[in-house]
Order: sequence, then structure tokens, then C-alpha cells
Amino acid sequence: MKTKGFLIAGVLVTLVLAGFVSLFASASPDGMESVLLTGCETEDGEITGGACALQAAGEHEIGGAFADYGVAFLDNEVLGASLAGILGSLFTLAAATGLFWLLARGRRAPADEGA
Repeated sequence: MKTKGFLIAGVLVTLVLAGFVSLFASASPDGMESVLLTGCETEDGEITGGACALQAAGEHEIGGAFADYGVAFLDNEVLGASLAGILGSLFTLAAATGLFWLLARGRRAPADEGA
């Protein structure tokens, strides 16, 4: 398989997996959030009592289109989760490609030096 075909196949597999696997993202607190909830009583994800570090936390300052494993402008949770996974993968791929391109460009020897 040629390099270009291999890269295209890899991107397609990544996007399909991102769209599918993102549906299984857990809404349960992760490790850091669990530690911050230590000492609080929670019910349905809301703090109902006790004293913990997360009580002082407010809403996300920035918010964002991809907050809470979804897309803010879609009402459909399944479609929003899939789209968030796909777009997140595309943004990550674009950032990594740009960074690698800049790094590779900086390592090339100028053509005039050999003469």
C-alpha cells in the first residue's frame, strides 16, 4: 500500500472509531473530579450537601462547543457525541500535522548551502 493510501485509510479509521467510541464516553466523574467531590453528598450528579472543593467551582469560564462530550448546538445527544468525537479528532490531527510540518520544515537544509 502506498504511503498516501495508508494515511488516508488511517484517517478514515480514526474518524469512524471517534464517531463510534465517543458514544461510550462516561458522564460519571473522572478521577480528578472524584477526588474533588470527596466530602460531598451527591445525587444525580448534583452536590446536595457536605463540604468539598467542587462546591466553590462555578460554571466553565469558557464554556465551549464540545463541553461534556457533546456539541452545544445540537439537541440530539447521540449525534452530538459522535460529532464531538469526529471534530475533536480532526482538530487534533490538524494541530499535529501543522506542528510536524513546522518541525520538518525547520530541519531541512537550505538548497544554497551545498553550492
